[in-house]
Amino acid sequence: MSHTGTGRHHRDASQATPNGSRSARPVARVFLRAAGITALVCWAVLLTWASFGTGASTGSSGAYMIIGTVSSVIVVALVVTTAVTYAGLRKIIGALFAAVFAAAAGWAVYSSMPEAGPDQFITHRAGVAVLAYGFGVVGGGLLALSELVVEGYSGGRKPAPKALRRKVAVLAAAIVLMAAAALAPAMSRWAELANQDVRVGAVATEAGLDGLADLAGVERFTDTPYGLLRTDHPAKPTPQAVTMLDPASGAAIWYHRRWNWVSSQAPVLSHPQDLVALTGPRADNGADFQTRVLRARDGKEIATADFDGSPGTLLALAKDRLLYAEARASVFHAYDFDGELLWDAEMPPGCEGTAAEIAASRVLMLADCVPAPDRPVARDYVLAFDLDDGAAAWEQAIEVGAEVVPESFLVTGGDVIVDSRVEHRVTDGPFSARRFEHQLIAFQVENGEEHWHMGGQSFGSTNSSACGGTLHLSQPTAEQATGVAAAGEAKAQVPVAERRTVQIIECYTAKDRPGSWLGVIAYDADTGERLYRKSVRLGFTPLDPEVARGWGVVLPDNRAILAADLSLDQNKPDCRLYQIAGGEVAEIEFATELADGTQVPAAWCHDAQLSAVGTGAAISYVGEDGTRGISVVS
Repeated sequence: MSHTGTGRHHRDASQATPNGSRSARPVARVFLRAAGITALVCWAVLLTWASFGTGASTGSSGAYMIIGTVSSVIVVALVVTTAVTYAGLRKIIGALFAAVFAAAAGWAVYSSMPEAGPDQFITHRAGVAVLAYGFGVVGGGLLALSELVVEGYSGGRKPAPKALRRKVAVLAAAIVLMAAAALAPAMSRWAELANQDVRVGAVATEAGLDGLADLAGVERFTDTPYGLLRTDHPAKPTPQAVTMLDPASGAAIWYHRRWNWVSSQAPVLSHPQDLVALTGPRADNGADFQTRVLRARDGKEIATADFDGSPGTLLALAKDRLLYAEARASVFHAYDFDGELLWDAEMPPGCEGTAAEIAASRVLMLADCVPAPDRPVARDYVLAFDLDDGAAAWEQAIEVGAEVVPESFLVTGGDVIVDSRVEHRVTDGPFSARRFEHQLIAFQVENGEEHWHMGGQSFGSTNSSACGGTLHLSQPTAEQATGVAAAGEAKAQVPVAERRTVQIIECYTAKDRPGSWLGVIAYDADTGERLYRKSVRLGFTPLDPEVARGWGVVLPDNRAILAADLSLDQNKPDCRLYQIAGGEVAEIEFATELADGTQVPAAWCHDAQLSAVGTGAAISYVGEDGTRGISVVS
């Protein structure tokens, strides 16, 4: 009795484990099989989307991408068909072939991705394609593994209940599909991050940043109170890549780079100069257009506005507004920092905005207007619109025959100051002389009423149209000027003069000797009172307007700093630096050798750009290697 009872006990115990295995293993096999097939389908779908879908980018990536996509879809179709039709070794071989094929193809795509840089970027489709092949590797592996999950030592196959199989299959497919839905945008984001190199803070101490100079071209800097903003790699197309430089040391304060985004225009500063905007489309999808707003102090990204196609030319920005003008049209739009349209406005018929500023509650615009039914001749206008709704506030017509260049359209405090200049022909012929007559006008920002004007201002005749004169403010904004520190923080407030000035700087021909003059006339910015007129000698007259504008700057303490070449032979330059303070002219010593031993070219003034920085001026010049160097004088 006891023997029989003991035997029955051992027999029941031996049957417990196999029964449990038989109930679990069919469920695991169903799960792996459903997950594997779903992952293979995701491979085909994601790869097709990466090649042709607008969600990744437009178009295709060439013949290899097409061949790879078609081959992958065929492989997936064959493997799925085999998995549904056959079982055992045939299914395992097909699944493993798919996994190996996907692994090889994924490695080929990943290894062909360029290292993000000025002329190359990783497209969204490349990231999604790698993800697609990853699903192929996982799907093939799961499908092959499902054939190895069997119950019993004899390899017998007993199916789980039908309802349970359906639930398990749906669960497995749902898990894989949710993973694909989450990872596809994640891979697009990865491609986006791989194409940008954004760092802020004291980057000047980081290793490897000496190579930043190699990315610079001879393009001019954008002046800001926090340093000189340089466009890196100013080729065509120009990527959204900028570096803020400390003019005192030439070190990088911060930089922001997105190689796969093209800059459609130069960086735009807000009126207080505390924000800078970079705008343009994706390099691989022109319909995707963005404007990034950065904080000028440290490069922190404040906002990114998305647009469906180009909104036009960015004219101005404020703390929460972006102002765009349509190309060759009189319509302009205001958007918020999310890219949502706030309002539209239209200039008078035939007018096109050439410069704009946002100050107080007004959008102030300089418009170039061609003849129209109510306008018999072309003329410039100063227009003002309400910032909240775009309603026209006031307009002022500039004298017929006069021109206001964008560089001489200035907004300061409660006034907008323009230089309405008229070009008079003095002689005829291919090298005819001309004389520029200036009329300075200050309009009140709020109502457009004339605050003051000073007419009949002229320097003398010139043979170069580049010498039209440029208007400069000693304090461009109502805020006091700040200095620049290498770490990107503003220094203490720079001492400024009690009187704010507006100054015209213009080159003209000398009558009593060979060569030319570079003249300065200073006015009180609040009253228009003329303070003084002074000139320094030039050898030759600049023929490029950019050079003529770059040779002068006005500092917050009202000093004018001027660059000049006294030589009459451009092959034998004699570059000098001067200051005009309180109507007195003095030459400033300019070191031709920097602290690190770098030699400043003898012709440094030929393409110089003078900028106000702190209590002094930064002189940028084109060095021997074709990049811009910086030297600071106090």
